Amino acid sequence: MTGPGQMLRRPLNPYLAALVSAVVLIGTLALAIEQRAAILRDGREILLKTEPVDPRDLMRGDYVRLGYTDLSSIDETLVTGPWPDRDTTIPVWLTLAPGEDGAFVARSASFSRPETVAAEEVVLKSLPVRVTVAQPSGGLNAIGRLEFGIERYYVPEGEGLEIEKAQNQGRTTVAVRISPDGAPQIARLMIDGETLYEEPLY
Repeated sequence: MTGPGQMLRRPLNPYLAALVSAVVLIGTLALAIEQRAAILRDGREILLKTEPVDPRDLMRGDYVRLGYTDLSSIDETLVTGPWPDRDTTIPVWLTLAPGEDGAFVARSASFSRPETVAAEEVVLKSLPVRVTVAQPSGGLNAIGRLEFGIERYYVPEGEGLEIEKAQNQGRTTVAVRISPDGAPQIARLMIDGETLYEEPLY
């Protein structure tokens, strides 16, 4: 029996709970896919030089693990604006501009999104990275190796080593599309300027 003001609570139907969970999961996945497609469709395209890190994932097939020349590791002197007041883990915003060969390089870095950039520039946001702040007792400001969520590119099994070889010879570049909020997606992987793989929207 239930007392005054009390309601009888029925257990949630397990089938209904499973259905709700499935709908939420599918919706989340669909949103992620659409966000990726929107960047590939509408993002600004830039060219980046790459460097190899690791050519193979034995569990999931061949992939090229990419580092980005002049971006993955940056000189702390490029930082404009204030540093954090203590050691922390936060994103870094890079302002990129085309170099003499057309590939984009970092012109400056900051710990907040730049308010203005030149027409030829684009802003790229890193994943959170460890930032070490100099202490009065000594030491230097330092930023860990930057990653952007585009360090791994899967290719058909057996082709990763050939791409790594081309990277070692400085022949591999990546076309990346960047959203207005600084999020990147790989659009094309190229060797000698020729497209080897192109990402579909979906």
